[in-house]
Amino acid sequence: MADVAIEYDVPVPMRDGVVLRADVYRPQGEGPWPVLVARTPYSKTDHYELQFLDPLLAARRGFIAVVQDVRGRFTSEGEFVPLVNEAADGADTIEWAASLPGSSGAVGMWGLSYLGNVQWQAASRQPSALKAIAPERTFRDPRTTLGFRSGAHEMGLVRSWGIGMGFDVLARRYADDEQELMKQLLSLAGAADGMPGPTYLELPTGVDPVIARYDLPNLADPAVMAAGDVTALEESVTVPSLHVAGWYDLFVQATIDNYVAAAERTPAKLVVGPWNHVGQASQQGDINFGLAGNGYVIDYATSILDLTFDWLHSWLTTGEAPGDDLPVMVYVMGANEWRSEPAWPLSRAVDTQFYLGAEEDLTSEQGAAPVALTFEYDPENPVPTVGGSTVMPHPPSGAFDQRIVEERPDVLVFTSEVLSDDIEVTGRVTATLTAATDGLTTDWVVRLCDVHPDGRSYNVVDGITRVQAQPGKASAVEVDLWSTSMLFKKGHRIRVQVTSSCFPRWDRNPNTADGLRTGEMRVANQTLLVGGGTGSFVSLPVVPGSSRGES
Repeated sequence: MADVAIEYDVPVPMRDGVVLRADVYRPQGEGPWPVLVARTPYSKTDHYELQFLDPLLAARRGFIAVVQDVRGRFTSEGEFVPLVNEAADGADTIEWAASLPGSSGAVGMWGLSYLGNVQWQAASRQPSALKAIAPERTFRDPRTTLGFRSGAHEMGLVRSWGIGMGFDVLARRYADDEQELMKQLLSLAGAADGMPGPTYLELPTGVDPVIARYDLPNLADPAVMAAGDVTALEESVTVPSLHVAGWYDLFVQATIDNYVAAAERTPAKLVVGPWNHVGQASQQGDINFGLAGNGYVIDYATSILDLTFDWLHSWLTTGEAPGDDLPVMVYVMGANEWRSEPAWPLSRAVDTQFYLGAEEDLTSEQGAAPVALTFEYDPENPVPTVGGSTVMPHPPSGAFDQRIVEERPDVLVFTSEVLSDDIEVTGRVTATLTAATDGLTTDWVVRLCDVHPDGRSYNVVDGITRVQAQPGKASAVEVDLWSTSMLFKKGHRIRVQVTSSCFPRWDRNPNTADGLRTGEMRVANQTLLVGGGTGSFVSLPVVPGSSRGES
C-alpha cells in the first residue's frame, strides 16, 4: 500500500460538539484531489463492509477517500438513533472533508443501503462542497420500502438488522459491567443463531418482541422512518446522482423510483443488474444469469466500483457526466444481456393483462363466467419465504425453485400455455385481484414465476397487500410486485401464484382485529374470483418485438 497513506480515527467535530471519527485514505502526491465520503453504521474497518467501498481503490483512482463511523457507532461519539442525525452530521462532514489538506474542495459520496440513504440526507442540506452522490441499493419511502410493504411488516429485515446492530449497542450500554455485557452478548448471539427458526417465530407480530427485549435499533420506528424518507428530501437535492440497483434486492423499486424522481430535476444515471442486496454475482440462488451480469465484470468491460468512480470523478473534476452512453442501463435476465435506454420506464413497453383462469390457467382473455376459487390461510402454518428480493441472513435471496411452495393447498397457481415465442417483460408488474375473506383483516401475496421446460418454477418478482376487510364481501385488491426485466423464453411458461403469506420475510397476518398486538390468530377462508367482468389478472409490461429465437 505504498501508493496510499491511511490516517486512522481522524476526529470530525459536529456542530453540537460531538466528535465523529473517520479513516482517511490519501493518494501519494500533493494533489489537489477530489474527496469521496462514505458514512457507515457498520464499522469503518469491517472487512465485509469495505469490499463494497474499496477506499484503497478510490485512493488509487485519484480520490481522497473518507470512511466515517456515524454518530454513536464504534469509534464515534454520541447516541445512535437510526437515520435521525444523518442530515446535519453528513453536511458537517462534507464541509470538513472539503477543507482537508490536499483536497480540491469538491466532494462526492458513495455507498449502498444505509450508506445510500445518508447521502440523500446530507445532500438535502445543500452543502456547497457536495458535487455528486452515488446512492446504491437504498430505500425511498420507509413506509413502503423499509419497515413496511403495503401495510405488511418487513419483519425479516427489521428483526435481523436490529440484531446485527445490537452487538455494538450492547457493548456501549454495558461497557462498565463486563459480566452483564457477556451475558447480554451471548443472549443476543442466541437470537442471531435462531434465525430463521425461533427468533422469527416469536409472537406477537406487531410490536417486535426481539427488538423490544434488547432495546435494539428499530427501522420500523416512526421517527426513524420519517428521517429516512427520500420523498420528503428529494426536492432539496440539487446534485447529480448515480443509482445502482439489483433485480433481487429488497430496495430495487425504491432505487428505481429515486432515479426517476431525480432525473426530473438533475442529471442522473441508473444501472440495474441481476443482483441482490449484498451480492453482485450473476449467480442468484439456483440461477446463473450469465457472466456479463457479474457486478465485477459488467458487460465484460467494467465493475460497479469502477463505473461509480469514473462517474464521480467526472462530475467532481469537470462538472460534467462521462459522455459515454444513455442514462439507463438494465440487465435483461433470461436474455442475459445489458441494454442501454433513454429513460425509465421504457416508453415502448405495453402493459398487457394476463387473466387468472378457473382451470389454473393464465391467458390473454378472461373467462365468460366468474368462478370462485378458495383456500384456507392458517397463520400458524404460513407459506415459507423461498428466495426473492429479501435482506435476511436466512433464507437467502435470489431465484429458487418454487415447487415446494406451489404444492401447498393454500397457494393458488395459474400457468400459461408453453410459449411459442419469447416474451420480454421489462418494467413494473402489478396484479388486480377480486378477493374476499371471512376475517377482518388479511394479506394477499402475488408472485410471478418463470417455468422452465423441465417443470422448475423460478420466482421473478412478488408483492403483498394487507387489507382491512368486510368479511365475506369481495373487493378489488391491488398488489404491486415492483419492477423486473426478464425474458420468458420460447418453450417456457409464465406462472402466477396467489396466496396469503410469505414468512418470515413479511409478518403473519393473524386474521383478527387485535392479533398484531395480542398474537391471537384464526384461520381465514379466502376466496379469489376469476373470469367474468370481475375477474383477477396480472399486468405485465411486455416489450414488443422481444422474440430472440430458439431458447
